[in-house]
Amino acid sequence: MQKSLDLLLRFLILLGIVAGLYGAGKRYSSEQHNRRVDLALEYSDVNSLSQLTGQSLATSLLQFRADGVTSISITEDTLATLEAQGAIHTQEWSDPQTVTVNSPEVLERIKKSFILKGLQVHDSPDSPHETVFEAATDQAGEEASDNQAPPGFAVKAEWAVVRTMGVGLDPRSISTAKAAGLKLIARINNFPGASPKSMLAVLKDVKQAGCDTVIFSGLEVFGYRAMAKDAAEAFKESGVQFGQVEFGKQKGDESLAVNLKGDFIRVHSISDGEMGTLDETEAIERFVRAARERNIRLCYIRFITTTGENPIALNAEYISKIAKATARGSEMSFGTAKPFDPVEVPAAVTLLIALGVAAAGVMLLRRILPVSNSLSIGTLACLSLLFGAMVLLLGETGHKLTAFAAALIFPTLACFRRDLLDSSVPTPAPLPMFGAIKNALRDIVTISLVTSIGIVSVVGLLASRPFMMRANQFMGIKAAHAIPVVVIGLLLIMGVPSLTGTLAGVWESYRNRLKSIAAQPLLLGQLLLGLVTLVAFMLILARTGNEPGVGVSGIELKFRSLLDHFLPVRPRTKEFMIGHPIMVFALGLWWRGNRKWAAPLFVVGIIGQVSFLNTFCHIHTPLHLSIIRDVTGLVIGSIIGIIALMLTDRFFRTSAEGSRTVEAA
Repeated sequence: MQKSLDLLLRFLILLGIVAGLYGAGKRYSSEQHNRRVDLALEYSDVNSLSQLTGQSLATSLLQFRADGVTSISITEDTLATLEAQGAIHTQEWSDPQTVTVNSPEVLERIKKSFILKGLQVHDSPDSPHETVFEAATDQAGEEASDNQAPPGFAVKAEWAVVRTMGVGLDPRSISTAKAAGLKLIARINNFPGASPKSMLAVLKDVKQAGCDTVIFSGLEVFGYRAMAKDAAEAFKESGVQFGQVEFGKQKGDESLAVNLKGDFIRVHSISDGEMGTLDETEAIERFVRAARERNIRLCYIRFITTTGENPIALNAEYISKIAKATARGSEMSFGTAKPFDPVEVPAAVTLLIALGVAAAGVMLLRRILPVSNSLSIGTLACLSLLFGAMVLLLGETGHKLTAFAAALIFPTLACFRRDLLDSSVPTPAPLPMFGAIKNALRDIVTISLVTSIGIVSVVGLLASRPFMMRANQFMGIKAAHAIPVVVIGLLLIMGVPSLTGTLAGVWESYRNRLKSIAAQPLLLGQLLLGLVTLVAFMLILARTGNEPGVGVSGIELKFRSLLDHFLPVRPRTKEFMIGHPIMVFALGLWWRGNRKWAAPLFVVGIIGQVSFLNTFCHIHTPLHLSIIRDVTGLVIGSIIGIIALMLTDRFFRTSAEGSRTVEAA
């Protein structure tokens, strides 16, 4: 019975692996079909720099296009900006307030924009609380005759209300950008009184002007607060893509992204304030990492400088460097940004992954506790029903919960070594150094392969476009880091239960163990070591996740930059500098016959395995880069661990030989 149950558990895990690989393949295909990045500039930035340098705008645009720019963003005018430009003039003392517009084309543009946004526009005012827009008189300043009044209209809103409203994109700017062969991006504002109809009308107008993507100006996006679903429908119906600015923190952008279900463009930009704190190399690396490692498909670039003998040439060179570093040969291409293809994983596939996670949970339980076959079967049935129901009935939330369970179970299963953790198991006879290194490397590869089953499960469960676009994210990053380490650590402290006993006996032995620990005196050295270990562990957890609570020092940033330069993908510090080296070192000590230090160091080394899996919980990072990152970290970390083992062994052997020499003398 026991053998049959073990075979069943292994079979279910194998099915989960196959299903997870299927989901990973679908995601990988979507990623590989979208390796195109859009490099965009702000039209007003180029225009201002051209005027300051005396170079024509058309020439500047062509120069930037030759050096890698593929799109230009045009910010819609507001009545306030038109007033600042002298295109309109206000007479605020009049009743109702009057706005004189210099150009009939601009007057018509303002009227059209108001109508699109749902404002009530009519021929003449019927209330003092309105604003009248009228065309300017001729150059001679002659008054219009009674029979030929200048064209105009009134809007049922005061000047203070409409002054900051957008009035569409400047047609001349659109023509100039198109003539330079650049694609258009619209920067528009959310507006008061927006409705599903008016949002759709504005987006259709933007599309008609030739803009395929909208990046919102200001602090809000369409749909904030309670109309995110309507805004998403407007984007889908209009055919315009929403550009979500990474770290932009615009109000409503996350809700809009969720409702678009990943059908949008991720944008990376460096604000003017940040640009002042970065040098050119740091700024270039920001854009390169965003495009290569976080599925950013639109880089919104601001000029690195506005000074020098030829600032246009300097900025063109800066953009050329961004393009070259991002491309890395033929890895990435450039052009209009597009959304990723949808990733559709059948429900049956995710159900098989869930069954594999359930089977792994039961296998872990059977390895740690004296669980009977009947209880194991009951637990398998319960976990299978639980995880199966979650992935089938709870949608993305159910997938996240099951993925979280996989992230806890598989690293714990991989790192549970009864022979190393259980003091009742005899320590192996010491091996020569070469044999210890060979066994340590074999062990960490085996452990990593078991952890990789969890990776496959997580990747398969979260293989969908919302996760790839960070419209949804893996839940419980910090808990997934901490719990496996804590569980194995407690087993080391409390003792590993015997599989020949009973659950009641295990509970009783743990109660006695707690009493024994509480009765022991606490030495100062133990207290200090415990505090240092706790602080270090909390620091690692604080630095974990998409928004870590602890920043990165300048020295570490330079070190990361160095790794980025010399390696295909920079491995995670806590893997190749902490977790993997310590685990290899601990396993080497174990095979050299040193249980005293091997066991506690092994527990610390589990940090590398939980981070090994956590790398793949960042679904917005391309799958192939995560694989390269993990393998690189494992190789480098193992080499560091071997070197540490050899140096330590030589040091203690030399010290021991020196002591014997002194004693003999």
